[in-house]
Amino acid sequence: MTVIGTGAEKVFSVMTQQPAQMDTLANIALSNGIRFYQDGNYDAAVREFKRAVSLSPQSDNSVNAYDFLATTYLQIGNKNEAVKAYQLALRLSPNRDDLHNKLGNILHDQGDTDQAIKEYKAALQIAPNSTAYLYSLGQAYLAKGSLEDARAQFEKIINLAPQYYGGYYGLGQTYYRAGQYEKAIDQFEKVIASKEDFLYARVDLGYALADLGRVDEAYEQENILQDKDPSLAVTLSNYIYQTSKPEFLIAYSDTGFNTTLGPRTPLSTLNSNLSSPNASREFTMKFIFNKKMDISTVENPYNWAISRASRQIKGGPYNWGLPISSTEENIPLFPKQVIYNPKSSTAMVIFTITQNASGNGTIDPSHIVFKFYGKDAYGNKMSPSANEYSGISKIV
Repeated sequence: MTVIGTGAEKVFSVMTQQPAQMDTLANIALSNGIRFYQDGNYDAAVREFKRAVSLSPQSDNSVNAYDFLATTYLQIGNKNEAVKAYQLALRLSPNRDDLHNKLGNILHDQGDTDQAIKEYKAALQIAPNSTAYLYSLGQAYLAKGSLEDARAQFEKIINLAPQYYGGYYGLGQTYYRAGQYEKAIDQFEKVIASKEDFLYARVDLGYALADLGRVDEAYEQENILQDKDPSLAVTLSNYIYQTSKPEFLIAYSDTGFNTTLGPRTPLSTLNSNLSSPNASREFTMKFIFNKKMDISTVENPYNWAISRASRQIKGGPYNWGLPISSTEENIPLFPKQVIYNPKSSTAMVIFTITQNASGNGTIDPSHIVFKFYGKDAYGNKMSPSANEYSGISKIV
């Protein structure tokens, strides 16, 4: 009996010691994997984390090994394997809210928004007051275009942690996506007030200002970013450039059409060839734009208009509102031709002036208005505040 009892005790001892030994070996493999990861030896880290799982597949070491394995896969750009690692970890430990959130982040990054939302919701079932998880869920809803759902998450964050800038930032993004730029600006300014070094808020603030046409204010944000993060400054500057409405910068004539000359200027003053009755002469006006323009719209003469200034136009009406003399000549409403130089963003507007049969025609060059209705290279229409020119009003 003694011999049999002793043998049974030995078998029981081996059986109870083996899982503990395997857990110890798994822990050693996990530690080795972490060390390899820290050294940047990711292939070796993967091997050790997998070894830890195989040695003790049902233990906490295995869950942690899967977590580190996923992190390593992310480091080497293998997101699909990272997803599998987190899924396996969650089979062992479904109540790990952090793992649900991490898995959701990868799925979100891969564009699998619906599955990401499921994982974020699972994390919030476990930790309902986590502002980090609420923020992740809100961002996923934004990506999906579910703006009301997104707003609800960010408002929850604000209620839970009014001092945390993330809720205001997400709410600002939501308003921006909805085209409510003024409300978005208010939220982004709150972010900057509470966390000045969160520079993405300045970028988004600049976007919203540019979309509202408040270009000067948008460029103020770009100037601030120049000192703090030049790359973000470039990003914002490019956006402002692309979305801002085009304008005339400078207008001039180098063919004798002197826009400083006032009412009842003899046509012969513009060019001696117009001294002869019924003579015609081509003139040009050159317009420099503040950005690249759509060539087809610029070179379409019917996108331009040449007219006499009305009383509503800055600089006063044609002939200062005095009665029009019978000698006054009209310039055709549309130019004869327009040539655009994309290198200098300059349009050369060619138009014709014809002398009358008596040879005594007059004109008021200072009150001839040139207006353009076309678009820039990004599809933006001309700014109403700088889409016309006359010698008196200049660019308006």
